[in-house]
Amino acid sequence: MIKNKKILAIIQARGGSKSIPKKNIYPISGSPLIAYTIYAAKNSSYIDDLIVSTDDVKIAEVAKNYGAKIPFMRPKSLARDTTTSADSLRHAVTNYEKITKIKYDYIIELPCVSPLRTSNDIDEAIRLIIKKKCDSVIGVCNTGEKHPVRLKRLSKKKQISGFCREYPEPLAGSRRQDLEPCFIRNGSIYLMKRDLIFFKKNRHGKNSLGYEMPQERSVNIDEKFDLTMVELLVKNGNCNNFPERLIPKYNKLNKDKINNKRILITYDLSNFEKLKKIFNQKEVLQVDKISKKDLIQVLKKVDGWLCFASPKYKIDDKILKNSNIKFISTPSTGTSHIDMNFCKKKKIKVLSLKENKKILKIKASSEYAFSMMLMTIKNIYNGASYVKMGYWREVENKLRSHEFAKKTVGILGFGRIGKNIAKFSRPLNFKTLFYDPHIKKSEFGCKKMNSLQEMLQLSDVVVVAVHLNAQTKGMVDKSFFKFVKKRSFFINISRGEIINETDLIQAIKSGAIERASVDVISNEQTRSIKLNKLYKFSKESDRLIITPHIAGLTYDSERKALTYAFKELKRYLKI
Repeated sequence: MIKNKKILAIIQARGGSKSIPKKNIYPISGSPLIAYTIYAAKNSSYIDDLIVSTDDVKIAEVAKNYGAKIPFMRPKSLARDTTTSADSLRHAVTNYEKITKIKYDYIIELPCVSPLRTSNDIDEAIRLIIKKKCDSVIGVCNTGEKHPVRLKRLSKKKQISGFCREYPEPLAGSRRQDLEPCFIRNGSIYLMKRDLIFFKKNRHGKNSLGYEMPQERSVNIDEKFDLTMVELLVKNGNCNNFPERLIPKYNKLNKDKINNKRILITYDLSNFEKLKKIFNQKEVLQVDKISKKDLIQVLKKVDGWLCFASPKYKIDDKILKNSNIKFISTPSTGTSHIDMNFCKKKKIKVLSLKENKKILKIKASSEYAFSMMLMTIKNIYNGASYVKMGYWREVENKLRSHEFAKKTVGILGFGRIGKNIAKFSRPLNFKTLFYDPHIKKSEFGCKKMNSLQEMLQLSDVVVVAVHLNAQTKGMVDKSFFKFVKKRSFFINISRGEIINETDLIQAIKSGAIERASVDVISNEQTRSIKLNKLYKFSKESDRLIITPHIAGLTYDSERKALTYAFKELKRYLKI
């Protein structure tokens, strides 16, 4: 709602698309087309209700799964090729108002075929209609090169003649900068006064304004080529709609089940049926997906919490302020997702796997770090990317790599992961060095260096594998990169906050680092990745590879980590 005006959003999605069968639920990067529009609408600040008007049961099911309301099915008589949007829209409004007994002030139609239109576009259009008090606001974009002056007719004999008689193109041709700006409806937004569609029976009215959008958000899917275009834009990060974030709906919490529970587990165990059975104990409450509101309530009742290791939120005072828990057990060695200072103040003991000896049995992160190191040296990612573009050996100068033998690997931090990397490196004839002030002598054939500077100057590959703490935060900065061997490789498997990301980017640009791969970025829990400096740089450079913190994401390691974390929590609670 805005200025006491009620707004109803309607997505029209009939099932009879001819050019692309089932177009409205066609998968785009793994998500159905309609889901992109649902995401944009649900994230609008002003839309009061969102419904989908469809005649197709499958489309209705998909839309419902992504959080849209399907209050009724559209009759087949209003789902024909000859049916106008205004007629089916009027049917949807009439029937929904009968159900809700609400008379809306504005109706906004959001076609499925515009998946890149954002919630901000929707809200800007709504603000425009409220401010100008016009009949309607329509989404448009500049025609660019396809200006009407350049439109042509082709006769049967392929003879060219001008199409636009009002603005004929000069025989000498036309320069874009000389052309009067021209706009086209982009099929993204049709916002109108409610009464317009009932009494005037159209979506425009006499006083209609255009909301201008850039071309990259104005792709209107009509042909298969449009699908390809959208797929490329989504994969390249040019989409601010994230449908999969709509899927993890919160499970409804049965408050009666909270009583007499001592341990809360908020980990998705859908891939671990055996663990589900093991954790199914009378003192344990398992909730795979829980809202923050319910989480805060449950934490008032239980003593211990086995949390998810990569939550979408920070476990801080907002979550823990009114809790009564005594222990948090995280199935990870890192604790950057937990506000350790607040836990100390609140006298909540945090149990991580860092000090658990059984963590030595978990090799996933070490294997991933080593695999990432090999992939980076061999330039495998870029090779695969060029094949997808249709290249083979034509770009071999961009794909040439290095042998492993006699390369020197310098490992910063010689804990579990650092030692495993040293062990994995030996059979491939890598020389290995490490710097760790807490380790007194060389181990596993890996030579201890007395200074970080010395190790960096001798290393062809630098692997960062330290824990995040006050001493290591920001330690990899320009003073660090000043000593690295020219055109060396850089791997970060620890935490994003250990790296000064601006300095890493500069080291890559200057050639100090030939290629870098990281599995982490700074502020993962609290900021959109699209705001991250490394993410932005990776989109323009093929010398930086980022993966989404998945080093420990294996069936084996998760099962082991959860088992250890659960047993540790029970031990402290004396259950």
